[in-house]
Amino acid sequence: LADGGRMLWLLFCLLPLGGSSSIAQEVAHKARHNRDAAANVTGRPQIYYCRSPNMEDFTCWWHPLDNLTAGEEVTYVFTYSKDKGPKHECPDYKSAGPNSCHFDKRHTSIWTLYCMNVTAVTAQRNYSSQKLCLDVADIVETEAPINLTFSLTDAGGDEAGHSALLSWMYPVPEDLLYGWITLVYELQYRRINEADNWKVRRPSLSPDASI
Repeated sequence: LADGGRMLWLLFCLLPLGGSSSIAQEVAHKARHNRDAAANVTGRPQIYYCRSPNMEDFTCWWHPLDNLTAGEEVTYVFTYSKDKGPKHECPDYKSAGPNSCHFDKRHTSIWTLYCMNVTAVTAQRNYSSQKLCLDVADIVETEAPINLTFSLTDAGGDEAGHSALLSWMYPVPEDLLYGWITLVYELQYRRINEADNWKVRRPSLSPDASI
């Protein structure tokens, strides 16, 4: 925000209510680890990333085979089981794009262990990935706020008389209406010339703040 030579930088963080930023860091670390591991695996597909935006549905993506000959056809079959139950095939290969399996709310159960793998079927032989097991509650990743706007209020003659009203939006409102998560917003801000003097507003459910 700039006015009369004064400028602030703003940083927003989203935290699930009752959650921990260490969980998000661990999920991100596992995702990077899985991507790196997949890059070192040749000759078979590899599930490298799974994400749920709201604990109501989730998607997993895999790396396809990288050693096919020109013109060789391949079909991928994604299978999963829940809590050592029977195997089922992916309910939706299309909604999340190529090389993905999407589980809608009818196929998503929280606090349930999913074990899954994907098999590449070719005319010569089949190639199966390593088995991946997870709980949907462990792969929840929220979105960042969007449409940050501000307006200056009480603009007096000196810097002490200035304040700002900020507002923002969550990009997928239906995630909050029907999901199992409750978001709180934490606002951090500082003067541009005070790099180590961050101020933090108490987390709030409201998508606006006055500073």
